[in-house]
Amino acid sequence: MASLRARLVNLALPLLGVKRFFSEPDRLEERIAALRKKTPVRPGRALQKEFAIEEDGRRGFPVVTMAPRNGLADGAPHLLYFHGGGYVMPISAFHWNAIAQLCRDLGASATVPLYPLAPETKAIETLDLMRGLTEDVITASGSRPVIMLGDSAGGGMALALTQMLLQDGAPMPASLVLFSPWLDATASDPRQKDIEGRDRMLAVAGLGACADLFRGDLARDDPRISPLLGPLDGLPPVAIFSGTSDILLVDGQRLGAKLTSPDAAEHVYFEYDGMFHDWMLLPVPEGKAALDQAAEFIRRHSTGEP
Repeated sequence: MASLRARLVNLALPLLGVKRFFSEPDRLEERIAALRKKTPVRPGRALQKEFAIEEDGRRGFPVVTMAPRNGLADGAPHLLYFHGGGYVMPISAFHWNAIAQLCRDLGASATVPLYPLAPETKAIETLDLMRGLTEDVITASGSRPVIMLGDSAGGGMALALTQMLLQDGAPMPASLVLFSPWLDATASDPRQKDIEGRDRMLAVAGLGACADLFRGDLARDDPRISPLLGPLDGLPPVAIFSGTSDILLVDGQRLGAKLTSPDAAEHVYFEYDGMFHDWMLLPVPEGKAALDQAAEFIRRHSTGEP
């Protein structure tokens, strides 16, 4: 059973407006236009005191890097994090707090691109930009392992980019961590409708509308936006986190099932009963537990620690 705090947060989730955002696709572009009038949030003062934070805009979009002011841990990895938001919403303070917690746990540094959003920028251009950044981060890391992480749409982007690197024989991340990942833009699994009534953040119609704003000339089943339908053999180790009160539960389950084939990547699948979308970003005990499990997975596949 979910903790009391998680149940209270779940009750309060509609106050964030995310469910309304995804439940009324006819008003989506109007609400996106309102979002664009606000400056995307950056790490707050407390994080600036704890981490050395730099922002580079030379690629045409902001790239934020952060590293502990007290120095990196021996053998620490470098995290490359892609934030969620249906490809249309900017990064949130919740994302920064979760990224910072992973950096604390691992003594690690991180790169966080504030990538161009839809509908202004479409999938092919965004993925091309992120592909270039990913290759540069992996090259610049030298002997330090790079871990690719993402939540929701960012989880789908992380997997799609890794598939692209794999197909081209490019250097790969050491592992992948996918939080509540959105992996199939077709939204064709009927089980999502069964879950929708208890999902207090997402709606199937809204995800479909976001996919259409992002995909441009690509079909919804193109692996670049539906990486669940792309090649999975040869991937680095993958950790998947899904909650049973999230319509994207089925994407995580399906990926976990596909990765059980003999030639598939090593993977771990964590399913949290009663948990909502992106719970690991929020201040609930289950969120800390998921981040702890993610850190343990990353440690195991970057330093060899048990």
